[in-house]
Amino acid sequence: MRPPFAIPQVTIVVPGRWHAFDLARELVQFGALHRIVTNYPRSRTRRWNIPDAKVVSLPFTLMLTKFAWKLGGEKWAMRQNFRINDLFARRASRLLGSPDLVHGWSGASEPSLLAAKARGIATVLERSSAHMLEQCRILREEYAALGLLWEETPRATVERELREYEIADRVFVPSLFVERSFLDRGFSGERLFRNGFGVDLSRFAPGKKNDDVFRVIYAGSLSVRKGIHHLVRAFREANIPNSELMLVGGNMPESDQLIGPAEPRICRLGHVPQSELPAIYRSGSVFAMPSLEDGYGLVLLQAAACGLPLIASASTGGEDFLASSGAINVSNDGTKEFAAGYVVPTGNSLAIVDVLRELSAAPALLAEKRMAASTLAHRDLSWRRYAAANLDAYSAVLAAQRKDTR
Repeated sequence: MRPPFAIPQVTIVVPGRWHAFDLARELVQFGALHRIVTNYPRSRTRRWNIPDAKVVSLPFTLMLTKFAWKLGGEKWAMRQNFRINDLFARRASRLLGSPDLVHGWSGASEPSLLAAKARGIATVLERSSAHMLEQCRILREEYAALGLLWEETPRATVERELREYEIADRVFVPSLFVERSFLDRGFSGERLFRNGFGVDLSRFAPGKKNDDVFRVIYAGSLSVRKGIHHLVRAFREANIPNSELMLVGGNMPESDQLIGPAEPRICRLGHVPQSELPAIYRSGSVFAMPSLEDGYGLVLLQAAACGLPLIASASTGGEDFLASSGAINVSNDGTKEFAAGYVVPTGNSLAIVDVLRELSAAPALLAEKRMAASTLAHRDLSWRRYAAANLDAYSAVLAAQRKDTR
């Protein structure tokens, strides 16, 4: 995929790293990065081979965030998030330079979007999770169903996000799930652009599994948002002989309640470095991601590259990846079967039970899906592809802007 003939000059505004550094690195290669405004120091952006001359660093807000975590813990830090992001956002809006287009990250881009609009500069907004109102609804309802107290997203944060959606010329989203959440809220589909993230798969490849344990792998935080309770419930209900559930990821305050009593078949490894993930994936039989709200799970692609069939909820971005191989079957409960795995209805632990039992009872089927997963993961999933698709979308936004001003 090639960038447009007239290459747009883009300023990225991001409070943190996210996937913005990967995008910036690729835009440099295309000659399209005007600058990136971030709260990370240049010592970090150099790791992505982003030239110092292209980086505007505002590290004071990063230091404030770390201080807030140390001073008051996660909940208190989250309450300060709007104020800290606001400091970054206001300062960033004065440092945009003279680009053709500003690409801002949601929650900290309103001043930059407004400043760009006032100067006739095109704008796009990155929203990697569900529409803010849908995200809040999903989490509020799930926490209530579990009898847990959800720390409501501050109203100021919600209202800023909603204003950003309306100001931006286009909203960029990573998956069908996120796109549908916007459409469900009445957002115009013409103002959405869907582009799945890239991923570096150079370290992830199939390997030999050294035992006969039917091992289910999960990677991510052990949280309500990730739906870990639905997976644990399904694993226990499936009750597959010689099986194991391996949970990789950091604990949350609610983790113990979500997972329940300790038992030998459920292994909690905690957070592990990325370098150790390939070996863990290769020890598995299948990878499961039961998230309730997750814009695009990169761990799904990593696991598939290691030859693991996928069981993904409809709220993960897994459908986008698996659907490229074509649907095989749709069951009565709404589970969609694909060559490399399954997409199950979000929050339906019984659907996960059925898939686990089917795969564990059919070694030939499991082997077929392992092969399909590793093959599917070798499509072009690079950050170069992602950036090139963004460049096409930037050009479309600019063309529409020129048309409107005639």
